[in-house]
Amino acid sequence: RNIFKIKKSNAEKSKKMEKEEKFFRETFMYNKEIVVVNTAIAECSVPSKRRVDLPVTAGEQLDVIDVTEGNAVICRNSEGRYGYVLVEHLNFR
Repeated sequence: RNIFKIKKSNAEKSKKMEKEEKFFRETFMYNKEIVVVNTAIAECSVPSKRRVDLPVTAGEQLDVIDVTEGNAVICRNSEGRYGYVLVEHLNFR
């Protein structure tokens, strides 16, 4: 019985990730292939001020997708959400 619950939750998670990726591509006009170039740990909790900013929690691991001009990078969190994060809030190992 638990097998069906796991498959269902994976399908829901996959659908949510696809929705987030679609939103990201439309909002950021991002047409390149999404590749993780690095991983980083958030050093402090930062709420998002704009929709394009990714809210982060201290200790959260993020996938760095792309480096932008200036002091921000595009990151993805474990829930599949994308957004800008300032480099000063990240610890690259």
